Amino acid sequence: MSRSKDSTSLGIVYSDPLALWALDFLIRRQHAPLDIIWTYSSGKEVLQNIDNFEHPQAMLIDLDLLDINYSILSRRIKLIDSNIGTVGIASSLPQESLEARNTSQINLIVHKKDSIEEIIRAVGSVSNHSKLMHWTSKDQASPLSKKELQIIRMTARGFTYASIGRQLHISEQTVKTYIRRSYIKLGVHTRSECVALCSSQGWLI
Repeated sequence: MSRSKDSTSLGIVYSDPLALWALDFLIRRQHAPLDIIWTYSSGKEVLQNIDNFEHPQAMLIDLDLLDINYSILSRRIKLIDSNIGTVGIASSLPQESLEARNTSQINLIVHKKDSIEEIIRAVGSVSNHSKLMHWTSKDQASPLSKKELQIIRMTARGFTYASIGRQLHISEQTVKTYIRRSYIKLGVHTRSECVALCSSQGWLI
């Protein structure tokens, strides 16, 4: 997998598969300089396989793991690679989270109710990545190419695919291909969702 040298690599361990998927999806939608290189819903599987995959610069660890105590997992991770920064995701009270941090080699604790931006900033703190440490949604860069954005702008203004194709000197099918790629990159399924998301991020200006 190719990865920008300016990005931080991240591994996620979260016991609830659906919540894991949602966390992965929401982090990716931020388009931060953060690469999720693997996800697991089992702490034991991480320990069994960690020698077979790339060590991330940071890990998000669910403090409510079902198959292994998070403190055992985090301590073993640190023994394997002390350079991995660890962020625990807690559902407990703040004082309990602080105790967990002190006894388990978790570098930083965030709450499960915290925003994605706060979680990304925590990852930035443990990986010493300045841009991530100060991340806000306003920092999001569009994942779309200039041509994709141009076509989305034109669809937002009411142009048909055929009209866009004529103006850009490309086929209608090529316009549809650009639109389909844009949907995939943005994680949307309809034109209205695509335009609304791009508009909310200020990408259609």
